[in-house]
Amino acid sequence: MTPLRDLPALGVGVVYWPQLLGPLELARQQLDVLEVEPQAFWLRDVSSEAGYVLDRRAFEHLRGLPHPRIVHGVGFPVGGTVPTSGPELDAFVESVCELDGVWASEHLSFNRVRGGTRVRDLGFLLPPLQSAEGVEVCAANIRAVRAALRVPFAVETGANYLRAQPGELPDGEFFASVARSADCGLLLDVHNLWANQRNGRQPVLDAVAQLPLHRVIELHLAGGQEFEGYWVDAHSGLVPGEVLDLAWQIVPRLPNLKAIVYEVMPEYVAEFGITASDLGAQLDRLRELWRARGRDVPGHRPGDMPSPRDHASTTPSLSPAQWERAVAAALGSPAPADEPAGSGPPAVDLSDDPGVRVLRRLIGGVRAGKVASTLTMTTRLLLLSLGENGMQQIFDEFWAAEPTRPAASEEAATFARFLGAHPVSARIEALADVVEFELAAHRAVLTGDAQRLSLSIDPQQLVASLREGKPPPAPRRGAFDITVTPPARP
Repeated sequence: MTPLRDLPALGVGVVYWPQLLGPLELARQQLDVLEVEPQAFWLRDVSSEAGYVLDRRAFEHLRGLPHPRIVHGVGFPVGGTVPTSGPELDAFVESVCELDGVWASEHLSFNRVRGGTRVRDLGFLLPPLQSAEGVEVCAANIRAVRAALRVPFAVETGANYLRAQPGELPDGEFFASVARSADCGLLLDVHNLWANQRNGRQPVLDAVAQLPLHRVIELHLAGGQEFEGYWVDAHSGLVPGEVLDLAWQIVPRLPNLKAIVYEVMPEYVAEFGITASDLGAQLDRLRELWRARGRDVPGHRPGDMPSPRDHASTTPSLSPAQWERAVAAALGSPAPADEPAGSGPPAVDLSDDPGVRVLRRLIGGVRAGKVASTLTMTTRLLLLSLGENGMQQIFDEFWAAEPTRPAASEEAATFARFLGAHPVSARIEALADVVEFELAAHRAVLTGDAQRLSLSIDPQQLVASLREGKPPPAPRRGAFDITVTPPARP
């Protein structure tokens, strides 16, 4: 496997989203590299126990793009006591191979908790317990992923909206200890660290001072926004000036930096009116920053980096698994009906941490996004029929009744079952047919096969009005047999 220092210097890039291709067209010549989040292009057949499969059409399109690619996982982080399972890891490794990824990375977070023999997804990237035992849990997970890959692996310094626990390691020391123990690279997300600082955790430069900087191979820069008194890592807008100022103090000290990646969600490009010219100017500033990499690095050897100190005297009184269960309890995540009851109250009560309220709202937004991405017309019909408050009430009831599912297809299928048993299905006469149509469309994408179904309402009339964002007219009823075909290859 290529040593970190021998990786190619790729340059400046963005996280790839198909919706960004238009706005980025004029700035395309300024892009050196694309970062791909592969889970966005995975599919899962909710009718079987099979693992994830790659959307072959999407991966063929990605392979045809002219830029080198790095692969950044967003679904199965390496910071928890529930390690990535075989099918999940297989899909990740296959993604890296299919994309010829130069290196791969994941978040130093957790998003699942174990209850008896069941594993429950919590729907968000959550901070692990920053203890000596937590370091070893993370390092073991990373070593397992590294062993399966043929390219170097790095972990991202995460955002943390919760208060530091008594005896926890400082953020920078925790990241450093994990990277050393696992012998992996670091993906330094400056905006994450700035959000942590703004929300009352360790100052950015203090955290960076504790890192083994020769392990930093990639830098993330992004924008964020105020939310319920916190600064959240929303990947919204351009990079704030304060974050760029910090990056200018950090990048010259990084001897092995191989890429700087700008993260922005496509919906914010439209919402904030970010133009191709704005994106081009942003990339120009990042290119200037890129040219400054490593210029302030004195002669160094990795062995000169200080070793982590002994943390035995400041170890938190709870284990990583107890911490994860406490976070799940504070978030109010419902357990599946067949999950064994817990053995008692959580080891620590986090309910008074204001960051919990923020996480609950953020998780709700993520879950709504999963449903809307698969059942777009269904959510549009709910909004048109019930209004924003009414639709939010439906979502609130769904979140309280059902634990989140990791894949958008699973979340959408669960929401469809929930709607089928909800009184709202009787109030909105077209709802059942719209749901059935969209689930068939998803199966067509998943399998590549046409799907036949029978509807009781004229689908052309229904689909046309919803695609235009208009309330459906009085439905024309009858027996309508239709075939939904998979989309053409891009």
